[in-house]
Formats: sequence, C-alpha cells, structure tokens
Amino acid sequence: MPYLSLDRRQLLGAAASLTALGLPTRSDADEPTAIDTLLVNAVVSGPLKAIIQKEANCILQDAPFQTSTDVVARLNAPGGTSRFDLMGSSFEFSQTPILGVKPGTEKVLALDLSLIPNYSQIVDAALPGIGKRDDKVYMIPYCWGFDSVVFNRDHVPEDDPYTQSWGALFEDKYAGHIGWYDVAVLSMCAAGLYLGHPEPYKMDKPELEEVIRFLSLKKKNVRAFYTTFAQCINLLQAGEIYIGYGALPIRAELKQKGFNVGYASPKEGVMSLTNELYIPKDAKNPRVAHAVINAMLGAEYAGQLSKVSGYLSTSKHAPEMLTPEERMTYGYGVLEGTVKHVGEYFPTNINAWIEGWARVKSA
Repeated sequence: MPYLSLDRRQLLGAAASLTALGLPTRSDADEPTAIDTLLVNAVVSGPLKAIIQKEANCILQDAPFQTSTDVVARLNAPGGTSRFDLMGSSFEFSQTPILGVKPGTEKVLALDLSLIPNYSQIVDAALPGIGKRDDKVYMIPYCWGFDSVVFNRDHVPEDDPYTQSWGALFEDKYAGHIGWYDVAVLSMCAAGLYLGHPEPYKMDKPELEEVIRFLSLKKKNVRAFYTTFAQCINLLQAGEIYIGYGALPIRAELKQKGFNVGYASPKEGVMSLTNELYIPKDAKNPRVAHAVINAMLGAEYAGQLSKVSGYLSTSKHAPEMLTPEERMTYGYGVLEGTVKHVGEYFPTNINAWIEGWARVKSA
C-alpha cells in the first residue's frame, strides 16, 4: 500500500483545519527544552523535578552534585561558564569566587527579574542572601539548609550527651563507627565549634593548628571518609558507621526509607547555609534557566521541598503549605531564630585549611 505524502503547504493546511475544529496542535515552541544543571540532587528529585519541568516547560539534566567547593571549582575551570545552564551552591561559601573581586569579573549573568516574578516572594530573612553588585542581582537564595551530626538511633541513644554537641564525631565512645565528611572547611569548622571557637571560619593560625592537631589525634576513631551524601547514607544503612557529619538531605532520605535516624542538636549550634541559584555567564539556555528559578520559588515547589529533600524553602509560600508541626520537624526554627546556628563561610586563609586537612588525612 503506498504511503501518504504531504508537502509543507498541505501540512500547514491540516494544522489550520485542526485549529478551526478546536483541536490542539503542537509547535516547536511547545516542546520542553533540555537544560544542564548542577544542583544538590535532592532538590531536583522525585516530585520536585516534576514540578519544575511542568512549570518551566523543560527537561532537567542534572549532573551529580558533590559539594559547593566542587561546584565553584567547575564554574571557574576552563570552559566552566558554558558547561551548565543553571548551578547552585551555598551563598556564604561561594559569593566571593562567583562574583569576583570587582565589577566585570563575575562568572555569572545579571538576572532579569522580570522573568522571575516569584522573586517578590522571598522571605525577609533570606534577603541578605541575595547576591548583588551595583543594583544587579546575580545570585538568588531558594532554600536554607543546616548541617549537624546524623546518627543511628539503634546504636546511639537520643539522650547521649554527645548528641547534644559535635563531640560525637570526634570522641572515643563510638570509635570505629564514625564517618567524616571529606570536605576540609566543613569538617574543620565542626571541630572548631566543638573546641570552643564560635566563629571557626575566622580562626587564626594558632587556633587552626589546634584544630589540626585535635583532628589528627581523633582520626583513629574514624571508620570511613565520604565525599557524597549517598555514600554517607549507604554507610549508615550498612551499619558500617553509627555517626556521621550530615546534611539535611541525608536525614530526609533515611527517614523516607524508614531508617531509625537521629539528628543532633549541638549546643555549639548547627552549621547553617543559604543555597543559591545562578546562571553561568555563557549558559546556552538562560531564558529557560530563569523559568526554573521562578518555579523553585513558587508555591507548589515550596510546599514539597522540605518533605522531599529536608531543605527549608526561602519562599513566603512555605509557611502556608506546611503545618506548624511540620515546620518544627523540618527545622524552620533556624529561620525563626529559635535554633542556634553558625553560618558556613569561606575562610580567608583557605590554602592553610586545605593543607591542614591533608595533614589530618595523612596522620
């Protein structure tokens, strides 16, 4: 049987006929655009990914996330400003290397706020986390997080004094069952807090040396170092470690899997961060990236963010979408000022920190 052949004029006529009949038609403009992102994977997973793709009419191609340090390094590497359409990392740690030392050295685009109407929904507490220069916005906060000690409640009692501090990560009681996060700044800040330095990122050389000596001494208690959230989750589930340095997505995923997970409330304060979105200056799909940012500040995303990832939304919609009990469970007290926290900032003498961490690992 011969096949039916239609030329361009006939195809256009057929489309016009469908329109006249009130039937739907599609054009290339309706097709979702694939964009490459490098974000904390938990914030673009499951229903969160579906919400973003629907509202921004896109297909997210998210690369594996390791740390904010890794994201900034990728952005600053040769060709790094064109590899991804949208990236994200912590504001406190990333602002300086992303914006550069002076106007014109930014690695990211000035954002067109007319394409991000939900920008007006950012809560007041998050406004200091907006990355600005010369009245232009380059970085937008979309969620808060905080890090603490995550532990297996089958082996570590909730009322153990060490779960009320960062000490569970270091002291001998759980030797052989401890996991350390292989990120110099975060692990050394946690030790600094435990040793009594309220702003550890400001530690001078003698104070930093004290931390390095302490960690080198306590390394004998460590069962494993890990570089990703997934590795920490696997180590806890397998029973190889009972205690680890833990970000919120670790706790959230373990709870979803029914694991008996605990999360410490250190008297020294949890380590808090503001997660930012920004568009590399040579991104291939900046308009769609703007639409993704807008979706991630929207009501539907804000209502699901904590439930899926554990992170706290910066959108004014979040309190409307969560019960008071849910807000307490997820830790919104960090935003409301009822939970002590210390920001995760970029140390001025970062090279000394990296060198010190290398000494710890080789001890």
